Amino acid sequence: METIAIDYPRPEVAVLRLNRPESLNALSWQMVRELHAALDELNANNRCRVVVLTGAGRGFCAGLDLRDQNNPGEVVAGLPSGPQAGLLAQNQMASLIPHLRRIQQPLIAAINGAAYGGGLALALGCDIRIAARSARLCVQFIRLGVSGCDIGVSYMLPRLIGASHAHDLILSARAIDAEEAERYGIVTRVVNDAEILPAALQLADELCDFSPFAVMATKQVMWANLDTSNLEAAIQLENRNQILAGLSGEAEEAALAFFEKRKPRWSHERGQD
Repeated sequence: METIAIDYPRPEVAVLRLNRPESLNALSWQMVRELHAALDELNANNRCRVVVLTGAGRGFCAGLDLRDQNNPGEVVAGLPSGPQAGLLAQNQMASLIPHLRRIQQPLIAAINGAAYGGGLALALGCDIRIAARSARLCVQFIRLGVSGCDIGVSYMLPRLIGASHAHDLILSARAIDAEEAERYGIVTRVVNDAEILPAALQLADELCDFSPFAVMATKQVMWANLDTSNLEAAIQLENRNQILAGLSGEAEEAALAFFEKRKPRWSHERGQD
């Protein structure tokens, strides 16, 4: 892959890096295709347990690459310009967001600079977001002559920060800094620029202390229950995963480790002995 890089600081943690620093990692159609491929690769890697998504250089992702828009339908779908080609191209980009949600690993967005438009959508599609102090976030779609609602932002942003703030940011297309993003609840932590990747990796290491099944199941249930119709349905899904977790033997190991005053050794670790 030319526009995406995957590094493994340790086998259980991957750094998924948008790698077009000369354009602040703007989304080209090649990057869209390669990001889908990278997510499939990570999802198939059962040793990897947490993914950190960040950008190369001084930006996270500046949004759609406007220099790469001559005929996206032809590039993506092999069709001449028209509604079908355009819809197929639009869907390939927008489907990145459910793809982020679908992979087994939790994703930590390390927002290291500008996260505009589609770049903000990628950050919102992650499970946890932290930001460097220099980060700037903007729902810029309406400035480009299209609807302000794109790539899942109209679904994700109100659920994170409420309808009032979401309407403000989507309709005004104003940029906010990292501190305002933290106040709204878009990000949960702001760190100095030099600390953004170390902070994300430290959080990834903390998640790796937990049972792999527990982390994967937690991600699935959190997103599923965000849209569930009622409390009873949410509890039924929670109950299912708790029983599955109990059958894994991990609860017994967690209790034993507590009484022995040590860190648990989960089943995949015990299997390596």
